[in-house]
Amino acid sequence: MIEVIPKKNISASDLKILRSISSLGFSEIKAASSKGKPIRRFEIFGSEWQTERMELVAIYNLYASNSGTPFFILDTETDKPKKISSKELSSKFEFWREIELETQMNSDLENGYIKSPSEFEPHDEDWA
Repeated sequence: MIEVIPKKNISASDLKILRSISSLGFSEIKAASSKGKPIRRFEIFGSEWQTERMELVAIYNLYASNSGTPFFILDTETDKPKKISSKELSSKFEFWREIELETQMNSDLENGYIKSPSEFEPHDEDWA
């Protein structure tokens, strides 16, 4: 899982940014900030992945374009949660996309839609 955690001591302009990436209200975002709790969670390959991956890309673009973003990204996919950089998140996007494409290709092969991996064409646009 990937979590978006607001930084401590956020300003009114920070709240505006955080509110744009979360459905939480201002008081809930302030509380999350003071407690170090997430304001967004993304379950990789979860039931809402098709939609959430694009929202995560939008958050990534904000994270990568501004070193002063009022949040950080926490990777909780391992036993030890870790803050990750925009570069690390970008690498994860590429890895997840490879898994998606491999899964699509294997499905096409198993269902007889293609006879060899060289015939494979992605089912969707590249988002990573």
